[in-house]
Amino acid sequence: MAKALSFKEGRVMNISWQVENSGIDCGVYLMRHLESYMGENEGRWECGLTCKIPGDVSAIIKLRTIYMVRLLTADFNKYKSMIDKDFEAFRKLDILDQNFLLQE
Repeated sequence: MAKALSFKEGRVMNISWQVENSGIDCGVYLMRHLESYMGENEGRWECGLTCKIPGDVSAIIKLRTIYMVRLLTADFNKYKSMIDKDFEAFRKLDILDQNFLLQE
């Protein structure tokens, strides 16, 4: 299969949410694209994002959080046990203390 694919020419799809200057969020856009693409034809693939960065702010924050949790709690993360312990300690804190820590 690799031999057959090596002769294929790549092509960039035109997508409705294509963003050229996403700054630090380019990885989030990439992860969402990889997660949502299931072989749809051009023009039929929707990933839930728009082409307007201000419009995507809440979606990007949510996706960034989801991907961060997946990476931090993955079995391959050598710091997973430390993160789990810290999270359990955080959960036991009063809500005001939690908010204080989150504001730092």
